[in-house]
Amino acid sequence: MLRVFQVLAALFATTVLVGGVTFFVLSVPLARELVAPRIVDVQEIPDDVDAHLRVPSDDAVIDVWVMEPEIATPEGSVDWVLVLHGISDHKASMGGLGRRFAMRGTGAILADLRGHGRSSEVPLTYGVKERHDLSAVLDAMEAAGYDLGEVGIYGPSYSGAIAIQAASVDPRFTRIVTVACFAEAERILSHRFAEGLDRFSFLVPHEWRRVMIRATGEAGGFDAFAASPLDTIGRAEGRFLLVHSRADEVVAYGHATALARACGDHCELMTLEGMTHLQSLSNQPLREALHRFMTGTELSLVPPRPPEPTLSSAAPTR
Repeated sequence: MLRVFQVLAALFATTVLVGGVTFFVLSVPLARELVAPRIVDVQEIPDDVDAHLRVPSDDAVIDVWVMEPEIATPEGSVDWVLVLHGISDHKASMGGLGRRFAMRGTGAILADLRGHGRSSEVPLTYGVKERHDLSAVLDAMEAAGYDLGEVGIYGPSYSGAIAIQAASVDPRFTRIVTVACFAEAERILSHRFAEGLDRFSFLVPHEWRRVMIRATGEAGGFDAFAASPLDTIGRAEGRFLLVHSRADEVVAYGHATALARACGDHCELMTLEGMTHLQSLSNQPLREALHRFMTGTELSLVPPRPPEPTLSSAAPTR
């Protein structure tokens, strides 16, 4: 009996040792990768960008393009939409959406998130610092002479979680549309660790993953457990449209239902059927719902023709 106990104890110790080594060797590089900057400086400033701003915010500088409305803003529309991009992307990829808003009378603000595009090469913080960056963008717009009025914010995937957190600290964001965003960084990071560990994930206990999540935050200079749209959405004063595919294989549909429950009457959940994560980020039902929610009008195939050039009411008063 003693011999059996010794063998079992040795097996247990070996398993813990192997698990610990696996945890360190495979997880530490992954943790660093998850907060590493995704700088892509390949963006030419399009001719229809009316202003280019460099916005200081804490330890970063945020690069911003402004597209002023080309016609009168429709009644019932927000005056501006802050258009964000997904992880590892940049604002230039969202130029078509910004242009679509501007051509129909709603100004567009396109920003590179910290660690992306032409913004500073600093770690990603999953919304903890980014939420304040976006407030700084609005401050810079006002300082440049723009009358903001009502501001919407659009965030696909990673940036949707940032949009929710931004709305919780800045009441100037009154309409928020997110697509396929996470409810808690803890859950999405844990999922990423499981993917990274692959067939070795069973060797790593749940509590060890929490340690690695905390270490991930420390590598980026933030508290990873504070990157929680679920905890912050109830403090936001704006209206939300949460768009998510039931078949999303990257960010599970449960993230959206949890956010909708926490948000209550401020939220509308739009469920897409049969779409992958990537498909949910670009499709006609989303385009139409986003436009309707932000502007109060239907998305027309042919935009209204602008009048003869005049000074836009939303243009800087400087």
